[in-house]
Amino acid sequence: MAMSVTIYVAFYSRYGSIEQMAKYVAEGVREVEGAEPLLRYTGDPCTPEDVRLANERWARTHERLMAEYPLATGQELGECDGACFGSPTRFGNAAAPMRSFFDSLAGLWTGGQLIGKPGGTFTGTATLHGGQEVTSLTMWPPMIHLGMVIVGIPYSVPEISSTRTGGSPYGPSHFATPSEDRPVDETEAAVARVLGRRVAEIAAKLKS
Repeated sequence: MAMSVTIYVAFYSRYGSIEQMAKYVAEGVREVEGAEPLLRYTGDPCTPEDVRLANERWARTHERLMAEYPLATGQELGECDGACFGSPTRFGNAAAPMRSFFDSLAGLWTGGQLIGKPGGTFTGTATLHGGQEVTSLTMWPPMIHLGMVIVGIPYSVPEISSTRTGGSPYGPSHFATPSEDRPVDETEAAVARVLGRRVAEIAAKLKS
């Protein structure tokens, strides 16, 4: 009988690209028998409402994501067997809403619920060299402090060597272009699926 595991896929997305990456990560989780992804949106507690409303596309996407996804919570995360965290880059860092979500996890740190559980990261940038790898790295320190086991992408995955836009050993990534309207391509999607599958496989092994 396959081991039943639940993988938390928490993401922040301004225009929808990271949401699409999260869906591909979830597809990879589902490739593992007995594994279930939980897609959750961090919300955006960091941006003043008037700033967001001044950008119609941003406001529309935020409203849709709030309606379509449950909000990410520490309690729910702590009950899962592994997790993937996705955020666009902001000056080489995860975006403020994702950092705010990490900051809310003090209870999991003191309680130790995430110790020994696998986790990975995924990201996206508006420029080709806009900090994809370093943004994934900025999400690792909170995960390490929470006791998680970091999961990357090995070079046995051929897309890592062939990609021209996104994806590295540090995790899946997407090049959205400055207009933020380039769809996630199949190479980027393939790397995202690998992350979801690897986290789920490792979670099942550790749980057993």
